[in-house]
Formats: sequence, structure tokens, C-alpha cells
Amino acid sequence: MSASDAGEPSLGSSISATAALFADATRAAVCDALMDGCAWTPGELRQAAGVSAPAMSACLDRLETAGAVRSVRQGRHRYVMLAGDHVASVVEFLGNVSGEPPAKPIGYRQVQADQRLRTARTCYSHIAGGLGVAIAETMVKRSLLIAADESFSLSGEGESWFRSNGILQGRTLRAPHVRACLDWTQRRMHLAGSYGTALCSYLISTGALRRTQPRRALAVTEAGKEWLRNQLRLDIGTAAVIRH
Repeated sequence: MSASDAGEPSLGSSISATAALFADATRAAVCDALMDGCAWTPGELRQAAGVSAPAMSACLDRLETAGAVRSVRQGRHRYVMLAGDHVASVVEFLGNVSGEPPAKPIGYRQVQADQRLRTARTCYSHIAGGLGVAIAETMVKRSLLIAADESFSLSGEGESWFRSNGILQGRTLRAPHVRACLDWTQRRMHLAGSYGTALCSYLISTGALRRTQPRRALAVTEAGKEWLRNQLRLDIGTAAVIRH
């Protein structure tokens, strides 16, 4: 007896349901906004998506029922975030398969914002954009990561590197420890997984990276440039961190 005969959902129907969930423009806009890894209020998401309060309420109910987002209450306020890295992976994947949006006339500020996101940004909880790809590829060249079949695994030397730099200190690590994530602007892999999350958090907490505008964008500080040179032998002043 097949899964459909037994009344169980087939893989095809599951894919169809997932596709339908993200096919709605408002739900897609909400998930894209939440890719910065932060918690948003429904009001902030409503403004970002440009919809009414009732429309946003229905949107969030649908996403939460589907397990794509979760919400927490603090006092009188409700905060919404992605349900986890697995949802972020789906959103990033959809960004890849959908390709670049149609070109349209935009102003200088929009061009600069787009360039900053391409150069360095967060992909949910890890480093993406040209910087994220440059870090991952440098780690492969230094044998800290092993790249095979579009996936990453951690070498013994890589494990020692993470621990000796204090990146994993005080962290609860969940599987997968390392994972390759296809970057939607660079079309190459950046580092995801719990070690990728730990690296991003460490660099932000130590001031090597700072969050900037537009939302999700990251800026490398002078201390960060020095850290990358000393610990990874990566000079972002000469690295081609933007895909042209």
C-alpha cells in the first residue's frame, strides 16, 4: 500500500504545500525580513511588508501553523522569529532558484544598500555575502574545512582552530556542526551550521563585525580586518568579495 493509499501525505504533496506557503508575497516578505535572525514585532513586519494589520495577523497565523515561524511574548509585546535554521535554509534556497529580481530604476541609496548586502550580511544566524564566501573558501584552502560534493565537513585542524580561538566557548552546539549554504548573491557556498552561527556571533560580540543598514548588512571593523588577517590570513582589502 502506498503512502497516499494509507492516507499519509506523499513527498509531492508536502513539496506542494511548502511551495504554496512561500508563494504568497506577504508571507515571503515576512520570511525574508526574519532572515536577519532577529525577533520582529507584528507591527514592524506589517510596515516591512506594506500590508494592513488584519492581513499581517492572518499571515503570521498561517506561518506559525505551518511551523515556519514561532512567536514569544514579553510583557504586552509579541515577537516573531523564524522557527529555526531549517526554515532559513528553505528561504535561502528559494532565493537561489528564483534568480535575480527584474532590474528596475533605483536611486543611489538603493544601489548602495544592495551592494552592502552583497558584500556582507547575515543569513539568519551565519555570515553570508561575499565576506561569508571568502571566509569559507579561505578555510577550505587552509584545510580547516573539507569541501566535497557541494558540502562542508570539519577537519581535525578546523576543530582545533575554532576551539583555540574561543569561538565555541560557552556554546551549546547542535547538529549539523558545519553545513554548506548556497549564497543567493554569490552563487557559491558559505559556512552554515552551529559552527557558522558561533563564528558569526563571536565576531559580532567582539566588535570584529557590526550590524549596519540596511537590515541584515554587516560591516567589517578595523579590528575585524586585523582578526581576519591574523587568524585566517584573509585580507578583505584584496579579496574579491563581491560577485560581479
